[in-house]
Amino acid sequence: MSSDTPDEITLEAGTHWMCSCGKSDNFPFCDGSHKGTGKGPEKLTLEETTTVPVKRPGHEEG
Repeated sequence: MSSDTPDEITLEAGTHWMCSCGKSDNFPFCDGSHKGTGKGPEKLTLEETTTVPVKRPGHEEG
């Protein structure tokens, strides 16, 4: 994970499209960079403001 990506983020209630390929320039949110990868965004629907963990796919810690 790059140093400019937080370990967790707080999201407002609502629907969020999350990056599942790791290529988004707007990570952790989908920006369409997945086209041609066979992957697509993950829909995250929250009922209330929630803090969620963030980890770029394909990047191991350590």
